[in-house]
Amino acid sequence: MIHRRLLVGAALIAVLAAHSDAFAVAESAVPSLTIPPGARPNGMGEAFVAVSDDATAGWWNAGGLAFAKTRSLAFMHSQLVPDLATDVYYEYLGYSSPAGDIGTWSASIIYLTYGTSIATDTSGNPLGEFVSWEGSVNVSFAMALAKSLGVGISMKFIRVDLAPAEFTQDNVEGAGTSFAVDLGALYKFEAPRLNLGFSLTNMGPDIAFIDREQSDALPFTARLGVAYTMLADEVSNFLLTGDVEQSLVWLIDDNIDTRRSEIWHAGAEYRYVNLIAGRVGYVYDQDGDFNAATYGLGFIYKDKLSLDYANVPQAQSLDRVHRWSLYFTF
Repeated sequence: MIHRRLLVGAALIAVLAAHSDAFAVAESAVPSLTIPPGARPNGMGEAFVAVSDDATAGWWNAGGLAFAKTRSLAFMHSQLVPDLATDVYYEYLGYSSPAGDIGTWSASIIYLTYGTSIATDTSGNPLGEFVSWEGSVNVSFAMALAKSLGVGISMKFIRVDLAPAEFTQDNVEGAGTSFAVDLGALYKFEAPRLNLGFSLTNMGPDIAFIDREQSDALPFTARLGVAYTMLADEVSNFLLTGDVEQSLVWLIDDNIDTRRSEIWHAGAEYRYVNLIAGRVGYVYDQDGDFNAATYGLGFIYKDKLSLDYANVPQAQSLDRVHRWSLYFTF
């Protein structure tokens, strides 16, 4: 028997609820694939598919990498349920670099831990401790098919490790692996300053754990986005963004194939002399009964270093989450 400081099911629900897309993926596995990296896009209502201009682009829209001219490094840390547990957190590390005239490549690592658990026997005696976690490794490549059109592809390996074999009832390791492919495209209009982006993410086989005859779908998702730069001069930059997100995981309800309704994302960013940035956003999820605002700040140093903060909501009964990112451009 496994006794968890947080029950496994409750912890999973809490982690899912820590992200505004929680209800979009409740029917699928591997919640770490659905948590958006980067405090900047988080502060903008998670509307970033048509921006996708930093080392998180491999997650949002690999097509955006085609326009990268410099190398960049991004890191994000977030405690997912700080009001319930301090050792349930998410980490993202990404790197992107131009590859000459060929295109741009990037690599990233995602790690999510559910914290330390205690295994007990049927009498409640402790048998030992273990850590449940999941993660993925992603490699992306993008190229420009035309001056204004970038396309990209991402390939990822996924691992979920819930419990070691010695602590499960059937003495079978509670772990699973899978792989997935993402596709993305970004088109930039010169006048007006308008971007259109599209991505398909997490296309891959289901992941199975202890029972190989049962499996769970990956969070296969489509996103369509638009970004419009209303103002861009030496002093100010004002950006408006919007995404619509659609889960492509089919549900079976009373023998009828159904699919959840779309999630809407909107955001805005104002930068002053490329030194400080303010961000606001909104997420509307009808099926999840989840409608809430996001906000954030960014501090930029000589166009090389950026410290970003975002405050994003969870489920109604949980505290809001703080997310921090560091970006390096070189």
